[in-house]
Amino acid sequence: MPAVRLALAQMNAVVGDFARNVETLDRFRHQAAGVGADVVLSPELALTGYPPEDLLLKEGFIDAAELALISLRDAEGLPPLLVGTVVSEAEGAVSLAPSPDARNVVSEEPWPHVANALVALSDGVIATATKRLLPNYEVFDEQRYFHAGVGPHSIINVNGVALGLLICEDVWMAAGPAAELAAQGATLIVVANASPFARGRREEREAMLAERARETGCPIAYVNLVGGQDELVFDGQSVVVDATGAVLARARAFAEELLVVDIEARESGAGVRLDVAYPRDERRARAASVNSLAEPASEIAEIYDALVMGTRDYIWKNGFRSVVLGVSGGVDSSLVATIAVDAVGARAVRGVAMPSRYSSPGSLTDAYELGARLDVEVTTIPIEAAHAAFAEMLGAGLGEVPSGLTDENLQSRIRGVILMAISNATGAIVLTTGNKSEMAVGYSTLYGDSAGGFAVIKDVPKTMVYELCRHRNARAREAGDPEPISIEVLSKAPSAELRADQRDDQSLPPYELLDPLLAGYVDRDATAGELIAEGHDPSLVARVARLVDAAEYKRRQSPPGVRISKKAFGRDRRMPITNGFRVPRP
Repeated sequence: MPAVRLALAQMNAVVGDFARNVETLDRFRHQAAGVGADVVLSPELALTGYPPEDLLLKEGFIDAAELALISLRDAEGLPPLLVGTVVSEAEGAVSLAPSPDARNVVSEEPWPHVANALVALSDGVIATATKRLLPNYEVFDEQRYFHAGVGPHSIINVNGVALGLLICEDVWMAAGPAAELAAQGATLIVVANASPFARGRREEREAMLAERARETGCPIAYVNLVGGQDELVFDGQSVVVDATGAVLARARAFAEELLVVDIEARESGAGVRLDVAYPRDERRARAASVNSLAEPASEIAEIYDALVMGTRDYIWKNGFRSVVLGVSGGVDSSLVATIAVDAVGARAVRGVAMPSRYSSPGSLTDAYELGARLDVEVTTIPIEAAHAAFAEMLGAGLGEVPSGLTDENLQSRIRGVILMAISNATGAIVLTTGNKSEMAVGYSTLYGDSAGGFAVIKDVPKTMVYELCRHRNARAREAGDPEPISIEVLSKAPSAELRADQRDDQSLPPYELLDPLLAGYVDRDATAGELIAEGHDPSLVARVARLVDAAEYKRRQSPPGVRISKKAFGRDRRMPITNGFRVPRP
């Protein structure tokens, strides 16, 4: 059977940075030339970055994408490139020019029908495939921006192998676009993807690809984006399966990589012939790694790496060079500090200990110990003077000294002011340390512990925080390094330390009971009745549901953070703040 050497460019794109994305594509294309690849496949919207969202509505954005594409056309001595980009559609035919008659249905201003496309380049545009199925669930909102693909499916022919071109969602449907391509003569399906990470997503992808390969009788090459984009993290893990669904090659997770694969497929005369004219034959023997197969990591390892990459990319892609966070000696701030060091290095991380009259000596010691283990500078700024001054001011103005929850929140807000002041003075971004369990039930202070630029663990339940800490410690032991998080931090009862002898379980159910309820009510959208039927205590279900519903206004004001679940607060879960519906009491 004929074979194709395919290079899958698992790249980290930057939304809207056409120059950088062209440079990255060009770098991968040169690498592919060095190993004699026949063709290079890039991820979905590799040229624009994914998701471009309302940039697609900005004047000049589509034109800039076209110019970037043109800059990739002339590549003498390099293999053909399949590049993910946007194109304009006019009267059912794909073109690279805007349609003057199309109008924006929102503003009634001229606005072209834009398609999500995969363009084959080799001395010009050889073929263009447009995305047929536009996802409009979870974090996806493609029907807002894109016109569903029209015209015949695109097939290109390389060495007698007919490559059918698809984009992401199009490969997920049984008896859909992939089957149509096979019926038109395609013998190898290549898919450009921007599939965000979530727990269990890799297994779902590979199971689907195996099913589609058996359905079509074709090998499938699936390239995925890698990197962080606001809340989303793309894990890469590009993969190639043979016609039986067996995995032939897999790229690493959370790293850029050129995955080079030799794929045999049935001979076919279908498609536009793509002549591969550069001198590739003598370079094939020099290829160091072909058909490499990266072993999948454990789920908890994938989640940790997703948090590190999401944090790193948010920081550098937005122009920050350092971070600052409050370190309390607690498990949440210890985990966030450790992730920050792994993301940007110890020299770029500053911890700030802000003890109050209620802070235990052990907590301050644990904060210093964390700094020593991570080699991070920890600055101490006590808040007692500010706390006393605010209490005096409020007492004079209100006629009584603040107490109870008012006094607790006051301390948190003083700490928020300090961190934001350091941010203003140094240019460092403030990392918040609240977890998903606390955000779900509103166990946080607006403009206090929620104040900051990026919420690293906002999608991580409290019980998983401990799992991640233990995983990171185990990773350090395996590497022969000191464990970053001490046993004292992991063994003490969680506490905000905003009043004497405070513990979280005085205000909340124990986390081992709370987190499974939140996983049902938030992540699965289970009803109270369904949760009770699963064995949860009815009164606890009602209490937790009321807390979650009442805290929406707080969550709406929280900073973005890394999404690791299939139902994160923000893009996934869009609840109204003003909302009169409440779960009935059991």
